[in-house]
Amino acid sequence: MNKNRLGALQVALGAICWSFAGVLSKSLPWNALTTNGMRSLIAAALLALARGTWKVRFTKGTLLGAAGVALTSILYMAATKRTTSANAIVLQYAMPVFVILFFWLFYHQRPSAKHIIIAGFILAGVVLCSWDGLAGGNPLGDTFAILSAVTFALVFFCARMPGANPQDYSFLGMIFCAPFSLCGFVDPGMSLNPVHWLIALGLGLCLAGGYFFISKSMSNVSPISAALLANLEPILNPIWVFLFLGERPGTLTLIGAAIVLVTATVYSLLPAEDGDL
Repeated sequence: MNKNRLGALQVALGAICWSFAGVLSKSLPWNALTTNGMRSLIAAALLALARGTWKVRFTKGTLLGAAGVALTSILYMAATKRTTSANAIVLQYAMPVFVILFFWLFYHQRPSAKHIIIAGFILAGVVLCSWDGLAGGNPLGDTFAILSAVTFALVFFCARMPGANPQDYSFLGMIFCAPFSLCGFVDPGMSLNPVHWLIALGLGLCLAGGYFFISKSMSNVSPISAALLANLEPILNPIWVFLFLGERPGTLTLIGAAIVLVTATVYSLLPAEDGDL
């Protein structure tokens, strides 16, 4: 298997892992900070085992990437607790547009016509999804989701910063979030219910698995390609929520999701361009 195909497979596996976060978080009565802290604590331990070490090499890129991981995790969990899972995940996936913008602004990597067209279709899909869901969503939750798109873009952008290691900053981002697990002491929804703790374990597994595969993919595909291909997650996330919780996405959400899926698939089949970052 060549590097591009291996990288695409790793991105897909990471997106599948992440896609279960919506249905699991909706099933947990803990508040957003407690939920995110507990899943991050579990994910940090799992990533440490996978990496074989708790150590990280601190660089500017690693710290910025870790901040992106931590803020994305916090904002997404806050969004999914306040708006529909479809809104939270699809609005977050305006992320590829910001990845392209960051490379343009900071590396002077002008977007190609291909990237502009692909980003345009993805943005159109995002707009359709959010437009359909606003009535059933929440303005504050939708705002958190949009902000998480910006911070999520840092996760991919930082992979090309000097001295940055995606595996290091994925792990460090979980460490940054882990102290929020202490919010459980003042969370009225916290209990010793074993089902809730199994759900928290599942959330940690999904988070760790997603970042494990995505960070591995960064050495095989460009950050922009990884960001675009990761759009498998917003397709699967609402499906799990609908199947397990009955939260039905609207017609425009389904149309928007289909646009995102088709666009990402077409992009993955196009040949890589010289100079792609």
